[in-house]
Amino acid sequence: MFKASVIPVLAIFAGHLQAEIKLDLFSGDDKLGIGTYRETFDRKGHRTSEFKIWSKGDTGMKIAIVKTKVIDAQGFPIREEEQIVQEVGRNRTERVLTVRYDDSGAAILSEHRGKTRFTERIYMPIPGYSRSDASDLWFSRTNPLPGTTVTSTVFDIEHARWQVVETTFIGKRWISVGGRQIEANEVRDVRDGNTRRVYLDDKGQPVLMKNGQMRTEKHY
Repeated sequence: MFKASVIPVLAIFAGHLQAEIKLDLFSGDDKLGIGTYRETFDRKGHRTSEFKIWSKGDTGMKIAIVKTKVIDAQGFPIREEEQIVQEVGRNRTERVLTVRYDDSGAAILSEHRGKTRFTERIYMPIPGYSRSDASDLWFSRTNPLPGTTVTSTVFDIEHARWQVVETTFIGKRWISVGGRQIEANEVRDVRDGNTRRVYLDDKGQPVLMKNGQMRTEKHY
């Protein structure tokens, strides 16, 4: 069974709707599940992206994860949400984490488990780092040069803490996805010492994401 943390933080809203991308989730050679990704831009330039994954484990457990993120035209976060639903037989549990950001940039986290709502908690961002992640707009709005690196701080909604993230555009690479050879933009993401490699098309849409043994591929 996979963990929610392997899913990149992405999201959806009203505006210009791009075609939905179908995804396959793997651990090594084993297919664990399927998913979708889509994003939109509204008239203010805000981008909303949505990433969904469905998986079924050997024990019969079914899990569905939906991650949503809204950012403004400069890449500053506005709102995020993570919904996790698990089903084992007739037992169903649901957990929803929601983050909004106040004028100071603090993350205000609230949590729902079924009908229970927990007290909101406030987390101040790490000083000295921008909350705007310019890489969120690469290829969809801007075109970085190979070697471009940006460093920012982002809120890790699952672990309720801020992280320092360093993102670098490596350059164009030929990769194999779904039995096809395609050229994509390789982006390296480093946070807490862990490296994730994401391959985007020229519109900024994900075609391959690698995180340790886990990988997510565009379904052709």
